[in-house]
Amino acid sequence: MSHMGSIYFPSCNFTKASPQAAKKLRDWMKERMPVAGCCRTDKREYPAGDRALYFCQACREGLEQRFPQLAPENLFVWLDREGGLALPDYSGLTVSVQDCWRDRDHPEIHRAVRGLLSKMGVAVREIEANREQAEFCGNLHFQPQRPEAIALIDARPNTPLFQFPEEEQRAIFAEQLEKHGNMPVLCYCNRCKLGIETAGGRALHLMELAMGTYPG
Repeated sequence: MSHMGSIYFPSCNFTKASPQAAKKLRDWMKERMPVAGCCRTDKREYPAGDRALYFCQACREGLEQRFPQLAPENLFVWLDREGGLALPDYSGLTVSVQDCWRDRDHPEIHRAVRGLLSKMGVAVREIEANREQAEFCGNLHFQPQRPEAIALIDARPNTPLFQFPEEEQRAIFAEQLEKHGNMPVLCYCNRCKLGIETAGGRALHLMELAMGTYPG
């Protein structure tokens, strides 16, 4: 199947966090379309109107700023629609989904994430603050409700969460982790995954599942 007019932009953060899955994905995409460099440094000229496939929220921001002539599309949306990727079967696995705050205005991503999970036989549990109500993006954005967490944040005015000591981040994010019960937390954002892991949770990245590199 020919996919003229699409360029894949890999996620540098995902490549660092999950090198095996990132390489497998890159090899698969390379057979189908050109693979770009980092969205922040790539200097190539791309034809106006081409589709830029990404799956990292930071990449989307970078693409919108640096390549306004391209039409960004989330890779999970594309994979769910186009098919073609031999997805593993995880029947028996149940996850609690963590939607990303940065994707709260992207219902097409919410649908695609659950579509791919369904195709892999994964059962889904939903928390209340999900989809367009999502309020979590790890150490980039979180507004806790618990007084002790609010006190930690108030003690460091104008300080981004990612600059907080790790033990304070752990205490703040514990509130979010508890919403998921004791279940594996399915993330599709690098920062969401890191935030859940910082709180001591077990987080799975959707792309690791899709690439079959999830350790099980």
